[in-house]
Amino acid sequence: MSHSAAIHSQISPQNQLNQLRLVTWSYWLSTFSEGATRILIPLYFHSLGMKITKIAFMFLCYELCGLLANMIAGFWLNRNGYRKAFLCALGLHTVASAGYLFLGPMGSGWLLLAWVSSLRATRGVAKEVLKTTSSSYVKHLQTHHMQTHFLLGGKDSAKGIGLLLGGLLLTFFGFTGSFLLLGLSTALCMLWAWFTLEDFRETKSISFRSFGQVESRMTLLATGRALLYAGRDLWLVLALPIYLSTAGVSKISVGAILALGLVTFGLVQPVSGWWIKRRFVWRQRTLKAPWLYERVLGLSSLCLALIPLMMVFLGQQIAVAVALIILYNILSGIATAPHNDLQLRFARKERASVDIAYYKTISQIGKICAVFFSGLLFAKWGLSGCLWASFGCLVLSSLLGLWITSLSQKTPQAQKFLQKYVQLDT
Repeated sequence: MSHSAAIHSQISPQNQLNQLRLVTWSYWLSTFSEGATRILIPLYFHSLGMKITKIAFMFLCYELCGLLANMIAGFWLNRNGYRKAFLCALGLHTVASAGYLFLGPMGSGWLLLAWVSSLRATRGVAKEVLKTTSSSYVKHLQTHHMQTHFLLGGKDSAKGIGLLLGGLLLTFFGFTGSFLLLGLSTALCMLWAWFTLEDFRETKSISFRSFGQVESRMTLLATGRALLYAGRDLWLVLALPIYLSTAGVSKISVGAILALGLVTFGLVQPVSGWWIKRRFVWRQRTLKAPWLYERVLGLSSLCLALIPLMMVFLGQQIAVAVALIILYNILSGIATAPHNDLQLRFARKERASVDIAYYKTISQIGKICAVFFSGLLFAKWGLSGCLWASFGCLVLSSLLGLWITSLSQKTPQAQKFLQKYVQLDT
């Protein structure tokens, strides 16, 4: 019996449920803080007259350091266990919030840019380490596949609520007051985890050379997710808030619009995961259609690609733009729901943390490229240029989804997987 399996066997079902709740709520709280930061940073510094390319640089540091963190997070978890990484990630979130209390002496030039970029980089490391650790915990603790959807779907709802409250916090508590509250919340969550969180350790030590030794479907899935991220972040992260702000929309309204979209996305993910599962079993019993999770990857991404096109031609009016943002998040929830299940299913249990880290490292590249190019595209061609680039990324993602479908139907484990899930529902 592996060491992680031995620990798992010693945890009572009730304690196992408590561990899942702790991991889930801690992860959601961190994403709430990140959501609030995503609206606080662009609106505050744009109001100070900072150029969008400099604001994009702050977000680029965040994504780049997140990428580097992903590359080492899996090995850290593999060698040192999950608990240390989880606590360190929450600690870094607290530091990243507390650092904004010292902006006064920084002035408004390059020193300010460097300080805020370093804080964004710290949060980028914290977010990715916590994401990898939480997914690894769920890989060992979950008793049903829907728990993955609630973990990852709920965190987007939490991020959306953070966006909404970020605008309110900025209005009523100011910039530094908002980050004081965020820092206190993650610090309390870290103390909760310190006293109650169990540890997991993997028995198989993975070398750096074997980091990329995953099955081809995991690589394709990660690349498809990178393109999904790019399709979103090219216009939703920086370009859209600044576009709405310059169009006369208030800060609170901008936060509310983005929050509504993200909350919708977070609610649709678990619901669509449940619906896909039910359709999966029904079609297996009647039509013998295998691996429906993979079957929705290509079509859902293709449908999602239509929304940026509609934004280009119909999004000039604010009401229409808001409706399209909500529709985009609904379709995005459907398109990303299969990833929540497949990334854990394709990960091998004896090296789950490394395989998940590989998936998240590749997918993170899409965010980095999107944030970098969104500033350049918006500065030269406005929101329309960002939307056209988003359309191209989503079309490529749909093609990779079709490729994964083709490979999965030829996989020897397909029938075994089908029988397992049919038995769970009979």
